Amino acid sequence: MTMYLWLKLLAFGFAFLDTEVFVTGQSPAPSPTGSTAAKMPSVPLSSDPLPTHTTAFSPASISERENDFSETTPSLSPDNTSTQVSPDSLDNASAFNTTGVSSVQTPHLPTHADSQTPSAGTDTQTFSGSAANAKLNPTPGSNAISDTYLSASETTTLSPSGSAVISTTTIATTPSKPTCGEKYANIPVDYLYNKETKLFMAKLNVNETVECEKNNCINNELHNLKECEQISLSIFHNSCTAPYRKLKLVVPPDVEKFQLLDCTQDEKANTTICLKWKNIKNFTCDPRNITYRFQCGNTTFNKKEIKLENLEPEHEYKCDSEILYNNHKYTNTSKIIKTDFGTPGKPQNIVCKSEAAHQGVITWNPPQRSFNNFTLCYVNKTEKKCLILDKNLTEYDLQNLKPYTKYDLSLHAYIIAKVQRNGTAATCNFTTKSAPASQVQKMTISMTSDNSMHVKCGPPRDRNGPNERYYLEVEAGNTLVRNESHKNCDFRVKDLQYLTNYTFKAYFHNGKYPGEPLILHKSTSYNSKALIAFLTFLIIVTSIALLVVLYKIYDLHKKRSCNLDEQQELVERDDEKQLMNVEPIHADILLETYKRKIADEGRLFLAEFQSIPRVFSKFPIKEARKPFNQNKNRYVDILPYDYNRVELSEINGDAGSNYINASYIDGFKEPRKYIAAQGPRDETIDDFWRMIWEQKATVIVMVTRCEEGNRNKCAEYWPSMEEGTRAFGDVVVKINQHKRCPDYIIQKLNIVN
Repeated sequence: MTMYLWLKLLAFGFAFLDTEVFVTGQSPAPSPTGSTAAKMPSVPLSSDPLPTHTTAFSPASISERENDFSETTPSLSPDNTSTQVSPDSLDNASAFNTTGVSSVQTPHLPTHADSQTPSAGTDTQTFSGSAANAKLNPTPGSNAISDTYLSASETTTLSPSGSAVISTTTIATTPSKPTCGEKYANIPVDYLYNKETKLFMAKLNVNETVECEKNNCINNELHNLKECEQISLSIFHNSCTAPYRKLKLVVPPDVEKFQLLDCTQDEKANTTICLKWKNIKNFTCDPRNITYRFQCGNTTFNKKEIKLENLEPEHEYKCDSEILYNNHKYTNTSKIIKTDFGTPGKPQNIVCKSEAAHQGVITWNPPQRSFNNFTLCYVNKTEKKCLILDKNLTEYDLQNLKPYTKYDLSLHAYIIAKVQRNGTAATCNFTTKSAPASQVQKMTISMTSDNSMHVKCGPPRDRNGPNERYYLEVEAGNTLVRNESHKNCDFRVKDLQYLTNYTFKAYFHNGKYPGEPLILHKSTSYNSKALIAFLTFLIIVTSIALLVVLYKIYDLHKKRSCNLDEQQELVERDDEKQLMNVEPIHADILLETYKRKIADEGRLFLAEFQSIPRVFSKFPIKEARKPFNQNKNRYVDILPYDYNRVELSEINGDAGSNYINASYIDGFKEPRKYIAAQGPRDETIDDFWRMIWEQKATVIVMVTRCEEGNRNKCAEYWPSMEEGTRAFGDVVVKINQHKRCPDYIIQKLNIVN
């Protein structure tokens, strides 16, 4: 205790004598806590001689500490960098196991951030040592307090004339600063689009406010950036050292050039959602750097287009979508989509029945799901009808049905949303009751003899019952003379009265009701057997008289036949003498001569024409009279002579194929200049055009009409303007022009073989 009291008094003595020791050393590295560490001055505890040279002391370990002792170490401030020791601090001192020197050390000192201010006080003592850094090592066998690197500001030794030695040190941590490239290795960047200026703002997502070389970074933001623009940045901060973070910004394309579309098909809109991003305008950015992301519920899609299936109808679904460019998000949107109405359910408890021939009824319970209306269809073998029914109906009466007909009914609900969705149909069927059949059809009555009839008819259009039977009633006046029934409508009624009018009634019976009868009237004939006997007698008498007359004619013809040849020869010799001598008509009087001869209904022209023999006997006409050529001649007495007839090319296997009723006519000093031909018949039109082609005729003059005096004079051998083209055998005729003049018609034709 005596030693302790002396130490305490010694400390107070130094305080009164203004012998406080100031710290002159400083720590260059700021500590994270912002406080500056300092060491307490050591106090000599014995009278051992001190060494005269300067040395740095290592702090000794605490050998003893009482549990009731405490010590306080105030933090250093820029205004007060010296360490103040409270009076109670010496009570916690322990002796250091050093040779001739003991000191008191302050444990666990905090440091002040960014404090580099040296000690401000002055010291009256003389220090012979200079500042040096040392690591405080615990002595062997003692408990180590700290292994922190400390900075000793100054270690001093009192001159030998002094009685005490005081050592002063400052303790501070020295962590190294990271590089800016390491600290800001991963910087998230957000791009914000301004719709008014059409420009972007890039925001650097870091905690500190960083600075950018050669760029205007304001609060970690870069403004007025154009789409697809590329900018290189150097980012730094006073909390990090070089090298700086090199960052390249690639501005994304214009947000308004992307549009989120609903691509859901209307047919699948009740269970499917389709969303896709569409580029509506071009841009210069690399599209490979664009990433699309959808978040629908708990599912994420990294696609440009998504399709969600098997969804619930009439439900709302929310999908969040964003576009990233170079993994930097720059636009996002949310879309709430409601699926379309679902397919209605099946009508329940459907029942249908019929209690009449033309009526039926159907009842049902509506389905559970939403719907607009019902569609009711009823079908038989020949027709189908569909009706739209109100959604509130549960019963419907069918009218105007066909009797004894099976109807298949189907009822389904439908809803009109994006498309019409038809629910599952409920079906049932019924058969209507029987009714009278319609009339039989196509009833005919034919006579098989003078007093016998054959009656036939077809089935009715509507039988309206389960069975079929045909009935025939025959009446004479008001008297029923016959009543027959058959499975088929085929009746033979015999032994009726001659020359009597009968009424025939035929109808169909369907097993339930007789149908409406079809009524026809027919009369029997006279008794032909008596007439035949009379006619036979008359024919025999007439035949005998005819034979007598024929014999007399034959006998008379035989007597005159001997002179027939001679008379024929005389005609043949005088046929040219019958021709009238017609003088040539001078051109100057042609019109006057024509008017004179045409007067009195053309009497003079007719006389000239009649003087011409039909056939000149001195020229043979053998080809025209051959049997296979007879049908090619319009008249039997207007035939071409063999010597000047037009011969067609022969067709193998066709007898008479070279014949046509046409003759050559010589022109003025030009033999065979013209061809005179009869008006073609329907059978000879092909031959006529074959002649035109083979003779290379270019002009056809038709001097007759197709029909004169109700007699056919010429077949129409040319196509009409409406028809255009017609083929006649191997020759194809095409009409190019049809020009009508007052007294004649001009047509231009083109022929191709």
